[in-house]
Amino acid sequence: MEQLPLPSSLAEVEALIRALYEPAPPESISKIQDVLHRLQKSGEGWQLARSLLASTDDKIKFFGALTLMVKLNTENSALSENDAKELLQNLVGWLVRSLEDGSGTLVIRKLCSALATYFIHFSHLWPHCVRHLVYCLDLGRAVPVEELDSIPPSSQVIGSLTVAKLQAALWFAASFVEDIGKTDMNSSKYNQTHDRLAQNAPEVTSLLARGLAPGSEPARAKIQEDSIKCLQSWILYAQRASSTTDILIGPLRTLIPPTLNCLANDDLYEAAIELFTDILSNYSGFLTKEHYSSLASLFESQWAQERYQALLQGDFDFDSLQFGLFMLAYGDAKVQELMEGSDAQSQNFLSGLSGLLTASGHPVGEDKIFVPALEFWSTFVETMTDIMYSSVEEDTKAWMPKAMAHVMQVVANCWRKIQYPSIEVFASWDSTERVGFSDARKDVADLLQAVYTLSGPPLVSMFVDSLLQSLPSQAWAELEAAAFCLGSLSDCIADDDKCDDVLCKVFASPFFELLGQTRGPIPVRLRQTGLSLIERYSDYFERHAEHLPSALNLLFDAVTDPILGGPSAKSISTLCSSCRSILTGELGVFLGHYSAIRTGQVIDSLAEERIVLAVASIIQSVKVGAQRLQAFEQLFSLIRDDMERSLQLALHPELLDLSDPLFRRGLESSQVQVVPSADEVSLQLSLRALRCLNSLAKGMQDVSEGPIDLDAPSTDTRSVELTGIHNEILVAIDRILTTFYGSGEVVEAVCNIFRAGFSETEPGPFVFPPDTISSFFIKQTIRTPRIGTLLLTACSFVSSLYKGPSVHVRDNLSRLLPWVIGLLQSLPEPEADTELAPNSIDFVHRVMVKQPEVLFSLQPASSLEFFLLFTLKVLNGRQPLPKNAATDFWTGFITLKSEDPSTQASITAAMEHLGPLIAQSLVQNIGGNASRSELDRLSEPLKKLVVQQARAKTWLEQALYSESFPSPHVSPEDRTLFLKKIISLRGGRPTNQVVREFWLACRGSNFAYVS
Repeated sequence: MEQLPLPSSLAEVEALIRALYEPAPPESISKIQDVLHRLQKSGEGWQLARSLLASTDDKIKFFGALTLMVKLNTENSALSENDAKELLQNLVGWLVRSLEDGSGTLVIRKLCSALATYFIHFSHLWPHCVRHLVYCLDLGRAVPVEELDSIPPSSQVIGSLTVAKLQAALWFAASFVEDIGKTDMNSSKYNQTHDRLAQNAPEVTSLLARGLAPGSEPARAKIQEDSIKCLQSWILYAQRASSTTDILIGPLRTLIPPTLNCLANDDLYEAAIELFTDILSNYSGFLTKEHYSSLASLFESQWAQERYQALLQGDFDFDSLQFGLFMLAYGDAKVQELMEGSDAQSQNFLSGLSGLLTASGHPVGEDKIFVPALEFWSTFVETMTDIMYSSVEEDTKAWMPKAMAHVMQVVANCWRKIQYPSIEVFASWDSTERVGFSDARKDVADLLQAVYTLSGPPLVSMFVDSLLQSLPSQAWAELEAAAFCLGSLSDCIADDDKCDDVLCKVFASPFFELLGQTRGPIPVRLRQTGLSLIERYSDYFERHAEHLPSALNLLFDAVTDPILGGPSAKSISTLCSSCRSILTGELGVFLGHYSAIRTGQVIDSLAEERIVLAVASIIQSVKVGAQRLQAFEQLFSLIRDDMERSLQLALHPELLDLSDPLFRRGLESSQVQVVPSADEVSLQLSLRALRCLNSLAKGMQDVSEGPIDLDAPSTDTRSVELTGIHNEILVAIDRILTTFYGSGEVVEAVCNIFRAGFSETEPGPFVFPPDTISSFFIKQTIRTPRIGTLLLTACSFVSSLYKGPSVHVRDNLSRLLPWVIGLLQSLPEPEADTELAPNSIDFVHRVMVKQPEVLFSLQPASSLEFFLLFTLKVLNGRQPLPKNAATDFWTGFITLKSEDPSTQASITAAMEHLGPLIAQSLVQNIGGNASRSELDRLSEPLKKLVVQQARAKTWLEQALYSESFPSPHVSPEDRTLFLKKIISLRGGRPTNQVVREFWLACRGSNFAYVS
């Protein structure tokens, strides 16, 4: 962008400043700002500011004051002491004259800011700035600082200030503390500045006392408001300035009573209540016992009661809401005293805070105080719990019953408040209001769980009673809220039967019969919440099997419901998994349920997967092996039907009949309005079948845990039946893979099925022979879709091999290693596939760590050489995932040891050859090529190299001084110092920091590399 020339006259400068305030394209404004900024930074900037401040135009004067601030911040060191004193005299004079000539507020405020900036840089010349400034303002002219010794007391001077001058002094006092508060309080550069600020506290207090005093002047309310805001800034500063706290706090505390009186003034209410809410929330220790007593009395006043009642009646305007937040801030500040207080004042105030949960309207969308009030009561309960568990019972006896009564009232208020509105009202809410209401319910659930720690079973009884009492009157909203609250307590009593008798009243009540009525007045949301109770209390059903059949029947009936189907299937899965051993006698019924679902209304694919998982969990729990396999085959045959139908449709598209529910199972939800092709339906049928097969595999996983003998001799315990099942599954999978060769989704689904068997240690339908799995992998090529996912699955397979008998390990690894490296050799460049490369490197890493003999006996030997050089190239690359895998690989390689002498000799020889290359790669990265986020990871192989390899120093030195070193920003001395530090740290954690500092220096980030 072409720059504008610098103006040659003051008139031109003023014209540019005025142009900033005129409508213009952004490029024009940017050019004007640029030229004015260059003027401000130029040597003529000081004189320019003086000239601009002599103008009668507020815009020009404002820019003049701004220019002074720029010069003070950038060139203060260029001023001599006499120059600085003269500048102060001029600044004060400009402020006085601006007040007299009627300059606008913006000019006055900017000059006050300029004076505050002056103090930051020259506080030693103006230590008693407030006293000096108010004297000059009162006198109507600027006087030298040296005359301060002979002036009247500040209180007398402040008392005689006009309203306009008083307001200017208040603006300065606010800018003064706010701007200095932005400087680093821990920096020695500003220590004396902060000390000198504190010395002005008495004058500021007098100034604020005058400003807060009531009066009849027209501008009095504005003066009082500015005083309150200024006081807030000083209190905030006092909170942060620990070294000068005592000097500041005493005088400032005297201003609390007159500020408290401002609350009842409508014009001052907003500023005053913000001040007190801020103090109570962030600096409650500032207020004294007397202050708190005054606040407590205020809350009992008629004024406060009127504000409170307006809030409860649904007035959530800003002022009204602020009063509620003010109450809550007081409660937070005094939470323990209120909790333990038996006096009427404390009890009444707690009742008031509980009452905030009963304000008119629904939470979030209408009632804006509910969530903040809920947060307070969560803190209250948490504090109660902490005290209860850290005190002896005698200490809590006196106050605990009353405090607990308030908590239970809060619970009752919350239960009423989270009841859903009518469908019409809920539909009228926007998405933010709906999400907010849902989040508020979750917050209530969290509160109830905390309350249970204090109350125990009575809390459960409370909601059971509420639920049962709401049944006869069909009070649906109350019923749903009670069920929701009861469900939220499930985790608290999952493993405890002391609430079973109470829960029995619900699960044996007409409530669940009511939920089974698919036609009728029952809201869907009530059915949804009621059905989720079954899942949440799965442990109860495990202890009380007599209620289990009716619960599951209810859930199965809801599976075909478009809204309830997904949650019901999830509940079925959870319940069957928890109660699997109890349900084996009903296995035939479950298989019948699933078969009926398949031929009836098509349900969501995920819901079906969960039902398959549920039935498979029960099959897994069948004790007799033959019966277990027979049941498995029944379930598998249903899934295989989908596979066969899919394959037939792929061969004969004319068979597609979308009126047949068995074909409609191949429709995606997005295809409801579009007629899909036979190929699409065929693919979706196969994917659905594979995902159900994966659920079957997960359900068949053994849930028992036992020791594994890795050195035990291999014994093939697979029966003929089990071998037959393996073959059936593998043939079906292979046919689908062949038919839909180009589908990455199919490949991923098959990988998930295999992965489910990897975690098993006993024979099972999905625990395939390792040779079979290896054969599957090595048939895949670089053209196989989602080959990276296949490699990830192969990594899991390697880990599972190590958990099994050792006899399978070496042969399978020897088959898989050449395949993996062959895939990498097929890549046009190392980073061409950012999923295949890291997973392949991870695979070899896993082999190397556990079986280095296999890696170093790889044939042909050139394959190993290729892989090692490939991984070095990746380490030098830019892609984060492959690079991370390569870094981890080399960390392991550097420390690699083998008990086999031949293998160890190969490792040593490889390290001798590769050591300089590894060192060079690490130095290239640390020398600036790596990204900041990679440095900690790259430090690991560097540390291992230094500790494990005797020639590490030589290798690193060669790399640091090679011509290929990437950075011109570090000298030879810097590199020597870096190497010296790295070697002396011997792999210690501080190495990471040294690496970061060296990297910064290499990047040229103005980093001074020091020892």
